[in-house]
Amino acid sequence: MLKRSIAVWAAGMVGLAAVGAVAGVAAARLHPTPHGAVTHVGRTAHIISPPPTAIATPPPPTVPPVPHVGLRIRMPEIGIDLPVVEGDGYDAPLYEAAHYPGTPWPGEGGRSVIYAHARPGMFGPLFGARTGQHVDIQAPDGGIRHYTVREYYARWPITDTRWLLPGDHEQIVLITCTTYNYNDPRIIVVAEPD
Repeated sequence: MLKRSIAVWAAGMVGLAAVGAVAGVAAARLHPTPHGAVTHVGRTAHIISPPPTAIATPPPPTVPPVPHVGLRIRMPEIGIDLPVVEGDGYDAPLYEAAHYPGTPWPGEGGRSVIYAHARPGMFGPLFGARTGQHVDIQAPDGGIRHYTVREYYARWPITDTRWLLPGDHEQIVLITCTTYNYNDPRIIVVAEPD
């Protein structure tokens, strides 16, 4: 009986050691983010939302959400051409631009916020954006809305969230990171209808 108890105890300790080793490997590959979430090494952290104490929450939409499958954003002068999907306000999908929830969609009036990673094939070309360049939004039905960049900020402070507040006229605000550091400034591009 004693041999059996020791064998059961030893098997349990080996099992716990294996679980600890797996957890240790997993922990070594994961990093906590400022919001308590965990991301894998090599993935970028949240790119748009500041710490919860500094978030200026836009009011909820007054109309039910409308599907926008097939919407695209283009900036022909710098080579941006991406599908736009509904975002979560924190993470950006790969090879897609994300619409910031709670802001109007382009063409609905007010301030639309769209964000993406600062990588080639995404919003990386915003490092070369300038006032006077064009932003085109292609609707699912093929119609195109034309906008012109009126403001460009190469290093907007992460704590200044005024671009997430409702606007008094139609704008498209594009946001991306400047580095992999969550606390570093963002690039902000503001375009208005032609």
